[in-house]
Amino acid sequence: MIDQDVAIEALGIICNASVSSVQRPHSAGMDSHVQRMSINNFISTMVDSEQTCKVSGLYFSRLLNMLQGSKQDDAAGDFAEAHMMDVSTRSRKLVIDKNEFFDPRFDYDFTNLQDTETYSRGGEVYERPCGWQRFGLKVLGKYDETTWLGTQYRSTQSVAGEWPVSYHGTSKAGADGIISGFYEPGPGAVYGRGIYSTPYIEEAYLYAKSFVSKKTGKTYRVILQNRINPKYREKHNCDKYWLVRIPKGTSDEEEQEMVERAIRPYGLLLKEIN
Repeated sequence: MIDQDVAIEALGIICNASVSSVQRPHSAGMDSHVQRMSINNFISTMVDSEQTCKVSGLYFSRLLNMLQGSKQDDAAGDFAEAHMMDVSTRSRKLVIDKNEFFDPRFDYDFTNLQDTETYSRGGEVYERPCGWQRFGLKVLGKYDETTWLGTQYRSTQSVAGEWPVSYHGTSKAGADGIISGFYEPGPGAVYGRGIYSTPYIEEAYLYAKSFVSKKTGKTYRVILQNRINPKYREKHNCDKYWLVRIPKGTSDEEEQEMVERAIRPYGLLLKEIN
C-alpha cells in the first residue's frame, strides 16, 4: 500500500511545487512565502503551476497533436520519461491541512481489480481506475451540495443529478504560447484554452506525470479523478477528450468560479511503475 506521505509528494508533482502539511511542516511549511492550498483552489493552483512546467508544456503539445489527428510523437513521451518531475528545487511552496484535504473514508485500492461489469456515473460510462490506488479528497462540505457526487454504497448505475467522472492528464499548461506555436485557431476552431480531461484512465496515463518518491525510492505516476459538470463540458475526438473552456483574459477570480462550478477533483490516483 502507498502511504499518505507519498500522496503529498504527488501533490507537489501535480502543482510543480514543494508541498508540506501543517501537521508535518518542513522548510517549505515554515517559509513566510508559503501559499495555503485547499480543496476548493486545488485545480486552479495546479492549472497556474502548469504554465511554468516544462513537462506539462510537452504533454500539452502532444495532446494538441492527438486532437488534430496527427501521429503521436513517441519521442516526446521518451523525453518526458527521461525528465521525470523533481520538485526539490522548485521555488513555489504550498502547504495543506491533511485533515481538511484528504478523506481516508474514500480511499480505495483498485490495484488488483479487473472489472467484468460496465459502470456508469452521470449517465456516462465510468471506467474505474483498475491498477491504481486512490486517496480520497475531502470534498464533502466544501461545496453547496453533494448531488454532483451521487450516492454511496451503489454499484454500476448512475443516479439523477450526479456528474460524470473524468481523469486529468493535462490542462491549459502555458496554452497561450503553445497554441500559437502548434495550432492556429481559425473560424472553425474547436479546441483551445482550458482544462482537458478524459473519461478513459488509459488515455490519461499517456499524459500522467512520473516521479521518484524521496521516501520510498520507488517510481510512481499520478492522475486526478474528477467529476465534470456536463453543462460546461465540450466533447472532442469521439468523446475521448473533454474540455472545460477558460477564455483568454479571464481574471483569477473568474477562473476560480468557472473551475469550481465545472470540474471538481475527488480522488488522487497513484500507481507504482517499474
